[in-house]
Amino acid sequence: MTKIKIFPWGWLYLCIVLDWCTKEIIGYSLSMRSKTDDWLDAVESAVNNRFPQGIRETLKDQQLFLLSDNGCQPTSNRFMMSCSLLGITQIFTTWCNPKGNSDTERVMRTIKEDLVWTNDWDDPFAFSEELKRWINNYNTDYPHQSLNNMTPRQYFETFNQEIKEPNSTLKTAC
Repeated sequence: MTKIKIFPWGWLYLCIVLDWCTKEIIGYSLSMRSKTDDWLDAVESAVNNRFPQGIRETLKDQQLFLLSDNGCQPTSNRFMMSCSLLGITQIFTTWCNPKGNSDTERVMRTIKEDLVWTNDWDDPFAFSEELKRWINNYNTDYPHQSLNNMTPRQYFETFNQEIKEPNSTLKTAC
């Protein structure tokens, strides 16, 4: 989660769910508060986007992990219970260690460098629409060196193809 100042509205809170394997932003929530419900909205968005047939049906014998900090939202009883019901195992970074969540922190910085700090936002609704476009562009038009210079979406599609047809040319393992 990060916060973004929109004058004269106040703070907006952006919570994202990043697939660390593909670097794809698979879910997010933008809100004028930072409550457990907002974090759950981001997780539910990610689950619905990544697993339209359901987590248990898609993953079968595999485990799904969610890495977050130790804030009051991801450690709340309701959030932890929701993750448990979805079959998601939570992992928490160590205290005062942003490197423990480095991939997500880097994406937050990129959002701020590319979208937030380069504009004078005074309308949260306009920002929300532009954020939606930015996330789509990031996922489809932003190649990553760590992904063999593929975009997150290209890498996801290649990764899925590798699972279906082993021995393909995918070189980066998750």
